[in-house]
Amino acid sequence: MNSLWPSMRLLVRRCRIQILAWLLPLWALVASTAPSYEDVYPSLAEREMLVGAMRDSPGTRILYGILPTPGTIGQLVQWETGTYLVWCSGLMSILLTCRMMRGDEDTGLVEISRGTGVGRWVGFWAPVFVVWGTTALLGAGISGVMLAERSTVEELTVSGSLAFGASITITGWGFAALTALICQLGRDLTQARGTAIGAFGVMFGLRVAADDRDGLSWLRWVTPIGWRDIVQPFTDDSWAPVIICTLAALGILGIAGLAFGKRELLSGYLPDRTMSTRRWRVHGFTGLWVRLARSGFLGWGAGIGALAALFGAMTGSFTDMLAPDSPTKVWVDKMADGSAVKQLMTLLTTMTVLLVASAAVRRANTLAQEEREGLVELEIATGMSRARRYWVHLGLVVLEAIMLTGIAAGSLAWVTSSQLTTDHAVARAAVFVLTQIPGVLAAIGLAMAIVGLVPRLASVMWVVIGWSLFAQSFGGLVDLPDWARDLSIVGHCLDVVGDPEWVPLAVQAGIAIASLLVGFFGFSRRDVGS
Repeated sequence: MNSLWPSMRLLVRRCRIQILAWLLPLWALVASTAPSYEDVYPSLAEREMLVGAMRDSPGTRILYGILPTPGTIGQLVQWETGTYLVWCSGLMSILLTCRMMRGDEDTGLVEISRGTGVGRWVGFWAPVFVVWGTTALLGAGISGVMLAERSTVEELTVSGSLAFGASITITGWGFAALTALICQLGRDLTQARGTAIGAFGVMFGLRVAADDRDGLSWLRWVTPIGWRDIVQPFTDDSWAPVIICTLAALGILGIAGLAFGKRELLSGYLPDRTMSTRRWRVHGFTGLWVRLARSGFLGWGAGIGALAALFGAMTGSFTDMLAPDSPTKVWVDKMADGSAVKQLMTLLTTMTVLLVASAAVRRANTLAQEEREGLVELEIATGMSRARRYWVHLGLVVLEAIMLTGIAAGSLAWVTSSQLTTDHAVARAAVFVLTQIPGVLAAIGLAMAIVGLVPRLASVMWVVIGWSLFAQSFGGLVDLPDWARDLSIVGHCLDVVGDPEWVPLAVQAGIAIASLLVGFFGFSRRDVGS
């Protein structure tokens, strides 16, 4: 364990931007939620319809779980916002652990550090301590925000605030321990990260089964996503599950440590999938790109289709809550305009298309990753022109984005047709998604411009994605100016009723074209790898 503390400090310094990018938005989300509930639903009587609808909606139960009664502000926050925090805590732990533990090993940093005298076990424990500390900081910040808001929101309790933060912390610890084990099983970063994210999906399925099937409530103990429901912040505030789940995470971490001790550097226990004896029928760069992107496209397509179907299943229960003069209607009026159905579809399609844009940006940024890895330089050395390399990559990214948008539109419209058919709901579900394609293209264009000019800043596009999420989801609640809310890549679409507004879509299309040309100019003239 020689040089453990300096190694931890180095990890924090290298990943400080990513850590802050996770923590600050999540703390801001917690800070904005409770006061918003207090403003819209100041009394339990005004929340009665909301609580009943949320408990009876199958789609809502799948997504968030069972809403506790009677529906205090604290219970609503830990149920809705807590779900997002659980997901983000788990994903943050997965991504950070994979990068710090397996990523550094694959890039040779672990081998170099060992050569300087750093202890062998530092490569395992330094990432674990940093990720666990980050997750603990997330939970402490959540509890601190909730405690600070007790002066304005009387229904928040001290014990509930502390239990809420603790439940998010142990969720992150559980996924960090599980990911540490998976990093020992996988043979490289890609395999470990893919397996860990797949395990996250399995854990979500176990939590859904625990809520949906009688006699399976014990499954909540198996999945870290269900640990918050066992603690029950602002209801029971049980601390015994916090201790038990922490011990379970430590047990998994111990198994991961044993696996690390017996594993050779750069090896793993799972079968090696990096090579195959089967011959690929690949014709040129386009065929190779499609082959390499196939698994990612299938994963994104399945996730986007499932989320759109889940949103469609929730439409039936939301219309009653959006009745005129209802508290929920007043709240939604701040985020979208028009009839109740139009408002509902605007909110649901915005979130769906934002996921499509995230997939498109991630795919566009692979050009920067391939350049860092030296693949682009090799391709150019074999005779491929820069223009062909840029435009083929762009064309395939656009094609994938359009296909994902079609999956989202079809899934949302299909499920909505069985839940809600009034006020052109089905047509709006499809049209609202499809007509946001210019926004997705604008996101692709901006990403390609950054990659073409300064590829090392490719991650800046996630700031644009984050701003779009904030502006469309919370802009109305915080009285964000209209011009600031319009600076979003999503939320601009055509309606099937009334005169279409083409100007926002034309502006987004213009931004996409201009950005793509700027990206091509930079990519064709700068040094590869610079």
